[in-house]
Amino acid sequence: MTTTKLLKSLLIAALLVSAAAHAAEQQPIVVALEEGKQIASFNMGNSRCVLRNEQVRCVPVNIK
Repeated sequence: MTTTKLLKSLLIAALLVSAAAHAAEQQPIVVALEEGKQIASFNMGNSRCVLRNEQVRCVPVNIK
């Protein structure tokens, strides 16, 4: 019975890792230097977001 639980846990872990890898491939995070500081930009849903000075700011993107 322990083997069955271990296999289930490994299967769930593999599914979560593959889902995360697929999401990262679809929406990459771009890291750049701006005024000597690192910023990260990414898309989340219908928004374009930027991480700067430990704050995330998002702006809606109009899709037509």
